[in-house]
Amino acid sequence: MKLQRRPHLVPALLVIGLIAGCERVPDTVEDLPAIPVSVFETEGIERDAVVKVAGVVQPDQRAGLGTRQAGTVEAVFVEAGDRVEAEQPILQVDARDLEAARSAARLQVQAARAASEQAEQNRRRFERLYEQELVARIRKEEAQIEADSARGLLAQAEAELAAIEVNLDYATLRAPFDGIVSEVIAETGTFVAPGPPLVVFEDRGRLNVEAGIDQASSAQLQPGQELPMSVSGIDATLTGRVQAVLPGLEDIGVGLRLRLVIDDPPEKLEPGMVAEIEVPSGMPARTLTAVPESALLRRGQLEGVFVVETDDEGELRARLRWINPGDADPDTDRIEVVRGLSGGERVVVGDAVTRLSDNQRVTILAGVPD
Repeated sequence: MKLQRRPHLVPALLVIGLIAGCERVPDTVEDLPAIPVSVFETEGIERDAVVKVAGVVQPDQRAGLGTRQAGTVEAVFVEAGDRVEAEQPILQVDARDLEAARSAARLQVQAARAASEQAEQNRRRFERLYEQELVARIRKEEAQIEADSARGLLAQAEAELAAIEVNLDYATLRAPFDGIVSEVIAETGTFVAPGPPLVVFEDRGRLNVEAGIDQASSAQLQPGQELPMSVSGIDATLTGRVQAVLPGLEDIGVGLRLRLVIDDPPEKLEPGMVAEIEVPSGMPARTLTAVPESALLRRGQLEGVFVVETDDEGELRARLRWINPGDADPDTDRIEVVRGLSGGERVVVGDAVTRLSDNQRVTILAGVPD
């Protein structure tokens, strides 16, 4: 079987090849056309030299409440996370044995009081009889001893009643201050004993932040000094007041611990969060620059900017320069540049950043962005 020839196929391929050959691909950056760009002129920013240390947020007050009386938990009135007021009932322990003991103690107090009153009447009566020389001195003294003993028994009975009532008060646990229930350890029906905490409370109206610092940085701090800090997940600007610099170790050793106080913490700031604190380092101030977010070119883990410079022939070139960026300022949408850029240099901003090649010719559009 003979194959049919297709006479039009070869000429068509030749035409396509000729058209493709007519399109000229730039060999070097010199062949690229000049791109109009917007630029931003950087300024030097003075920054105090600081070191950033991590600190842990802690409640200003923390209390664990337990009971003095062994018994079964009858009721738990709160849950973890509840906000409570001082003296609010939190947990009730079965106190029927204490209530019975209190009833018995009250009866003992009544009997002791009656005996004491009777003994006092006898003492006064024998005192009058002795003055009338109707009884011997020893009878008067015996009446005095009996009255004193009766008063002692009454005081003992009243003390025992007071002790039972105190223990009975501990059967109902109450909040020690206004705050948050951090943890409820005991559950209804649990048998509890004196000692271990059953409920943990925290006062979060004021928070502390503690962090380890070096000796050089601690020398720059004074009580009452305000230090800026940041917490992941919280947009608000936070400051902490220096309360003290304390030994970092309880036992004999080295190390320092910085304690800051946040007097009016935001609602989302909670104990256990990690704060990044800016502590003066004692080194000379450094000069930084800042650029808009739109000036950054990201390639993998590298970040750079296109700096507009004039070459030897007087043409403007966009030259790629890798930089070391710092923190972002959410108010101005600027990124600090720690290293790689100086004040007074012009950097390309906007969409042109992604279309430029290193050392490509550019022209500057009228109107420099702020």
